[in-house]
Amino acid sequence: MPVEIREATVEDAEAIATVHVISWQSAYKGIVPEKFLSELSVEGRSSMWQKSLRAGKPRVLVAYANEAIAGWIAFGACRDADKESAWAEIEALYVLPEFWGRGIGKRLSNSAGQLLRSAGYSFVALWVLSENHHARAFYDRIGFAHDDSSKVISVGGVSLTEVRYHCSLTS
Repeated sequence: MPVEIREATVEDAEAIATVHVISWQSAYKGIVPEKFLSELSVEGRSSMWQKSLRAGKPRVLVAYANEAIAGWIAFGACRDADKESAWAEIEALYVLPEFWGRGIGKRLSNSAGQLLRSAGYSFVALWVLSENHHARAFYDRIGFAHDDSSKVISVGGVSLTEVRYHCSLTS
């Protein structure tokens, strides 16, 4: 299956939002409250993504496969107070469930890593829900390691724990 990785444009906002909503509803089922997941809206996410893409932050790459966007990755400077300027962050990485296990997430991560390395970053961090075992296994497979940092966030009125992963961009 041919996959093209390219920079996202404002015209991609609705497709990015669609992947965002469908991925959340699949990946977070049983983790995030069902009511919250069922109320996610492509329209609402699309508006958010239009604003972000116009602003250029975070930077977003899309994976185009089977004549549609199958996944995307958002990344930029690390937002964590304990990391200095050599650190970047993957803010989000989502792939439609029907494309899981086909290498699209890895290709998106590798492409973002190359761009971050070219921009002068040495390390990259990301946060993942502790109960999202599928995503954690994926990050382990592609060379990320848990760094023992965690934080509690609220999603749909429920407190959830995120754990931080990191990897070197220079190896």
